[in-house]
Amino acid sequence: MAMEYYTPGVYVEEVSSGSKPLTAAPTHIVGFLGATRKGVTNRPIMITSWSQYFNNFIGYKLEDKMTPRGTVEKDIDGNIVKEEVPYNKTTDLDWGVYAFFANGGAKCYVVSVKNIEDNSSELEVLKKELSRAKDKTKDAINKKIENLSGTNITKELIGTDGGPNKRTGLKCFKDIPEIAILVAPGITTPAVQQEILSYAEAANIFTILDAPKRLSDLKENSLSGDLNGLSGLSAKCASKQAALYFPWIKTYDESIDGDIEVAPSGFIAGVYARVDNNRGVHKAPANEPVRLATGLAYTLNDSEQESLNMNGINIIRDFSDKGIVVWGARTTVSMIDPEWRYINVRRLFNMIERTIEIGTGWAVFEPNDAKLWIALKRNTVAFLNRLYRAGALAGANKDEAFFVKCDASTNSQENIDAGIVTVEIGIAPVKPAEFIVFKISQKSPQEPVE
Repeated sequence: MAMEYYTPGVYVEEVSSGSKPLTAAPTHIVGFLGATRKGVTNRPIMITSWSQYFNNFIGYKLEDKMTPRGTVEKDIDGNIVKEEVPYNKTTDLDWGVYAFFANGGAKCYVVSVKNIEDNSSELEVLKKELSRAKDKTKDAINKKIENLSGTNITKELIGTDGGPNKRTGLKCFKDIPEIAILVAPGITTPAVQQEILSYAEAANIFTILDAPKRLSDLKENSLSGDLNGLSGLSAKCASKQAALYFPWIKTYDESIDGDIEVAPSGFIAGVYARVDNNRGVHKAPANEPVRLATGLAYTLNDSEQESLNMNGINIIRDFSDKGIVVWGARTTVSMIDPEWRYINVRRLFNMIERTIEIGTGWAVFEPNDAKLWIALKRNTVAFLNRLYRAGALAGANKDEAFFVKCDASTNSQENIDAGIVTVEIGIAPVKPAEFIVFKISQKSPQEPVE
């Protein structure tokens, strides 16, 4: 309502411009799930640095928190300061978050489902028994080792949903809507992976899955323990919201002065974040170096990768000229749903959908008329135009790259009466040049050059 004026003078009023620009939703905030040595359980903790994770979930005080095991604190003369350091156990989650930050990650939320106890002495005894055991008793001993090492935590990882402040495990991420990527480093149990896939689909977020550490472990998925079995794993984990990576990555562990094998998902989540920051979510997170990698659990060649790539298994390769790089950019539905074959296409749509969802909340309960339709279209077009200029959309011009319709043709009187506004959007995403083909032939010197 306009102000009433009685006294002569100058009056200043603020008038809304009607412009409510859409700001791109975050694409590389990761939710990490797993077990830790200490810390709060079943509550998402925001982490923005490796040092912060170390303090929250590893916990002993060292001057230089360089790896999941830390480094020994030294005095001004370089002498080691003796202090009480807890047991030497690390978890897959420790190494996953460490690799995430080392590869370009900047922010994540960590849900620890369990604090792992120091069972190192008991484990050593069981491992010696295992080395001497006969085949018929090995399974029982392996099960004891799983229980002691904390790897058998399926129920804790899946969790329960008792509502606000009563969620556990995977369900804890329901309280953090800004998470765009879900990762459970080293967790290859079929039951847990299926729950993660279901959660990611329902929440419209992306998940990075690990293939088993050993090909022989594919038997848990009722697959053969070889590359043919690995090719079939994508069908078991088929989702337009998932990518699966193989093999596990070797990295240096100073406590043993040698390499250990670490699940790839933490490294890959960091690569996603790095590419998003440097190029944008529309760039495929592939042909990118893997920092901290010193080797691979399995080294594959072109012919071995061929079937795996076609089936949506993304391979990490070691090339003599470029080092260890991510050499795949497909979702696990690569073979059955070509529309969502590429990771960057799916993640771009996730971002656009989330941006529109957040950025148009102001329109709820506004008068459902032409003014509202024009405002919604204007703001959406402005956002998509920015994406087009950034190279996220294909087309020689913006008319080829996208369209937005919101008028009487999309909003019938019946829908208006029902309180519904419909905005139709079409987007042409850029897709990666996965196969570069040069056609070369011999040319005679007399042939004209065209």
